[in-house]
Amino acid sequence: MVNQMKANPRTFGKQKSSSQPLKFLSYAFLVLIVIFLYYVIGSSLHSSIDSDSHTLVSWVEMNSTTPNSKTKTFISQLRDSVNFLPGIDLSSSSSSSSDESETWVFFNQKGEAIENNDNSARKTFFSKLRDSVNFLPRIDLSSSISSSSLPASRQQDKGKHELKALITKLQNSVTFLPLKDLRFKKTAMEGHTWFMSSLNDTYEENEAEYLYFPSENSNGRLLCIKATTRVDGMNNSYALAWPESLPKSAKFLKGLSFISSTYYDYVNLWHGLSAFAPFVGWSMKHRCVKPTRWLFFVQGSPQKTTGSWLQKVMEGNFGDISIESFQEAGDVPYCFEKALVMRHDLGHMGLNRKHEVYQQIRCNARSFCAIKPEGKGRDFNENGVPNIRLTLLMRKGSRSFKDPQAVTEIFRKECAKVEGCILEVSQSEDLSFCDQVKVLTYTDILASTHGAQMTNMIFMDQNSTVMECFPKGWLEFAGIGQYAHHWLAAQSGMKHPDAYWETLDKIECPRPKDASSCFNFYKNGQVGHNETFFAEWIRSVLKDVKYNKEKQDANNFAVCTCQ
Repeated sequence: MVNQMKANPRTFGKQKSSSQPLKFLSYAFLVLIVIFLYYVIGSSLHSSIDSDSHTLVSWVEMNSTTPNSKTKTFISQLRDSVNFLPGIDLSSSSSSSSDESETWVFFNQKGEAIENNDNSARKTFFSKLRDSVNFLPRIDLSSSISSSSLPASRQQDKGKHELKALITKLQNSVTFLPLKDLRFKKTAMEGHTWFMSSLNDTYEENEAEYLYFPSENSNGRLLCIKATTRVDGMNNSYALAWPESLPKSAKFLKGLSFISSTYYDYVNLWHGLSAFAPFVGWSMKHRCVKPTRWLFFVQGSPQKTTGSWLQKVMEGNFGDISIESFQEAGDVPYCFEKALVMRHDLGHMGLNRKHEVYQQIRCNARSFCAIKPEGKGRDFNENGVPNIRLTLLMRKGSRSFKDPQAVTEIFRKECAKVEGCILEVSQSEDLSFCDQVKVLTYTDILASTHGAQMTNMIFMDQNSTVMECFPKGWLEFAGIGQYAHHWLAAQSGMKHPDAYWETLDKIECPRPKDASSCFNFYKNGQVGHNETFFAEWIRSVLKDVKYNKEKQDANNFAVCTCQ
């Protein structure tokens, strides 16, 4: 054949020319087959990867023993326990003092190259990559695979093992987060707040926003709290867990728990009352339900007690009070069968609703102290003229009157000019809780210096009047905090038409340009008085109250909603 080719080159050339198209077609066909297989197999792999967890679970459900409702529930809960973590945020790497000129290239989601000459960005990038690594329990569903050929008893045993394994996986998937989130320090009680910052409140019209567990919002999960310290709330934590798979070593607390969080404290009457009131409103709306226990947090740290005044107000509304103090030693999570969390004080509660809530607090406090819940009612003297009961509530020490005898005499003289006016002078420190309730129940006009004792105004009947006096320096340096009792008067249905601020003739504080420093300088000063101003002020208030008393509706007295 070789010799033949050599002898007749033209014949060889014809043979080569005729076979070339066939080879080309063969190669083209092979290329088409490869391309076809690439797209078919690639698409199948992509689809398989995208639905990996769904396919695994579905495969287990189809190939294991027939799943009962518990197995289905646990599988569903395993799906829901997947934690999506924040992506890597390189925004903090935008500036650097590094002098290195090394160029780094990052790629965006479109595959476009982005140069970055900042060496610190590289370090931050890798640091955040390391920090973003989260070791979560690996879900091994292989134990769920069983053969239908197994005897019924062995299938039942295998089902129990599967359930136990699923429960363990759910327990391991519980993630505890810091109870106090410093990212929200500037808005500690606004929005999500820094207390349980990852959870969204429930909003209802005219009500204070709240969190409730378990609920649809929590996907049926319970609230669990670890309170390992009373010093720093950042070291305490919270998590959500399903009732069937609470964290290991958890202490389960039955009943309804009321959980309050505030930035301030529960000893101060005003702050304590503001944190307590929304629980009364929620209870009124839910058939006057009462809690099994209370938990109080200040900036994420648990409190063992409240102030004695607030304790009495709480007892008047809810009976005996049990405060959970987290006595269990070690890192023990407390999980609550039912929990109501308030973290905004009165929050978005409407004004009319606030009136109803404070009427409830007032009514129950009177009942607690064996006083008629409806108050004094219509009150007349022997001539049929409505009585006007004026109470001058004194305090000792800081923000007391400089000359209490002189102030008392001014009030006495003006009261004597109005028929039916009855003046009572009381020292707040000398009164028990129920004494305070009784004095204010029988008060139409409360006059006092700025202080916690003024919180007792809530025990007066609605539409009663408040007269408040401030030391010098408050008007200029106290800020909005000086209007706290103006707000409380409006919320509880009282009138606070005006106030007396002692005149500041000259600034005496060492650093006059520092408002905070000056306020601390004047904060606890005593209150002087202006006789002419006080006399005119008292006459004006008595005139208005007398007019309103004469027009008062005899049936305009509310009753308790919950008792």
